[in-house]
Amino acid sequence: MKRIGAILVFALMLQLLWHAAMPWEDSRAEALQSPPALTALRLASLDESVMASRFMVLYLQAFDIQPGVIISYRDLDYGIVQQWLEASLNLDARDKYPLFAATYLYAGVKDKMKTRNMLDFIFREFSRDPEERWPWLASGALIAKYELNDLPLALEYSEALRKDAKGAPNWVREMSIFTLEDMNRLDAAKILLGGLLVDGRIKDPSELAFLKSRLDLIGRFSGR
Repeated sequence: MKRIGAILVFALMLQLLWHAAMPWEDSRAEALQSPPALTALRLASLDESVMASRFMVLYLQAFDIQPGVIISYRDLDYGIVQQWLEASLNLDARDKYPLFAATYLYAGVKDKMKTRNMLDFIFREFSRDPEERWPWLASGALIAKYELNDLPLALEYSEALRKDAKGAPNWVREMSIFTLEDMNRLDAAKILLGGLLVDGRIKDPSELAFLKSRLDLIGRFSGR
């Protein structure tokens, strides 16, 4: 049965690719439509949810290339883009590609409102599985900080990582400290950095030395 499901999904993919390659006399961009209901997707995949999940993202990713027309990602309806990515994750929660696409394709457009829209999606999906999805929110925090120049948003994401992604590397837990410094909230940065130094998780001598020097520097700047 699974082999049949794989064949059907593959056949559907070929059909869509063939359709996209056909020349049209009237080349007009089609609007992205909402994905089928999750129950319908599961029935159609015949238990091949992993393959169906990946196919959905690949179809979405290729939607910008239509017969005779190439459209920008930023011209897509991001509410519907979210629906496709969410449906893909609902089919296979372990698949990392939907969040990769959200972070590096759809959040990377030159449209701040749509970037924020996609960062909201990444943040929401992070909360469903922080231990597995922390890399995408860490990237989102950097996008918020350096692309959007939104330090409060970067701090919100960094704090969520610090509190909820217990298994993330130390540098992820340190992101909120440096964001607080950038916001000139030196007392708060000092408290967080001091707590990080005493909790015993950091073992590397060079990293400890760097963080201690940073704490001393913050102390001098804050006058304490």
